[in-house]
This record gives sequence, C-alpha cells and structure tokens, in this order.
Amino acid sequence: MTKKTRKYCFANETEANSVIDTLRDDEGNITAAAIVKLGYLTVTPATYDDEGNELTAAVLSDVYAVDVYWDGEPLASWDQYIVFPTPLGRHSDGRSSSRDEYIKTYCELFPDSLYCNPPEPEEEDFI
Repeated sequence: MTKKTRKYCFANETEANSVIDTLRDDEGNITAAAIVKLGYLTVTPATYDDEGNELTAAVLSDVYAVDVYWDGEPLASWDQYIVFPTPLGRHSDGRSSSRDEYIKTYCELFPDSLYCNPPEPEEEDFI
C-alpha cells in the first residue's frame, strides 16, 4: 500500500482535533493514518542577547499545522484544509516513498516552481 504525506492547515487546534476525530473508529483509534500535530509554526524566530534573554518574541503562524501520513489515498473530505508548502530539499518526515510521492505531487501541482526547475548553475558557482 502506498503511503502518502499531506500537509494541512486549520484555523486552530480545536478545528484540527474535530477533523482528526472523523478518522477514529468505534474504539477511538485512528487506523487510516498517522497524525503529527505541528501546531502554530514559527514564522519569525525569537531573538536573544548574549546572556540568552529574549529580545523579541517569536512570531507564530495564524494557522494550526498538521501533517498526515495516509495509508493509501488521502480522504477527499480533507482537501479543503490541504496546503502544499515547498519541500525542504530532500529532507522531510516520513518514509522515503512517502517523501518522494509528496515531492512528485508538489512538482505536478507547481511545475514552474524553482524547486522543481532550479536554474542551471553558473560557472562561477564552481570556483
């Protein structure tokens, strides 16, 4: 069975939990997927002085992020929450087949992105 990684954003944790609960069986177990609640992601990191005192607080995203590792096809009912952030190089969570499938799907959805079509290196890049 092909595992598929998808990323979702919700208005808040309560909404995320409500949607996640739709995946539970009669015994309360989630059987179709693995869920990773990322929460409110850092948009701008906090800054600190030399003694470790916070100078400026971190700025967090205004949406609640969740990664889902589906056993097979993602549920269509989750499509309204899906986001496709640019992959971070070749590193991401999940199995390599799931990671590769995410990158392939990303490039199918965004074929003109620099991630999928990086510029050719200039000769001076090798000096």
